[in-house]
Amino acid sequence: MKIVYFLFFIFYSATSYSHDCILKGTSAEEITIYNSCKANQSIQKPAHSDLNKSLHKVQIKKLVKENQNLRNQLLDVKIRLNAVMGIINSYID
Repeated sequence: MKIVYFLFFIFYSATSYSHDCILKGTSAEEITIYNSCKANQSIQKPAHSDLNKSLHKVQIKKLVKENQNLRNQLLDVKIRLNAVMGIINSYID
């Protein structure tokens, strides 16, 4: 009997999480149904938003570090170009 309850729970949860909002027509009634379905989905999703926020924070930190590395590389290129320009100017003068 426990197996039956377990299987029922699995099938029920699979169907409840797999619902997608599909626009079935272009009438005002169909569009209203679709919009309300999307609104209900957005209300039900905040449980994942904390995870998404933490993932975004990690990604932002990674991008900030990459940005700083690129700025350092650009500064190095500027210094080298100035050195090359100094050498070229010394030959011209």
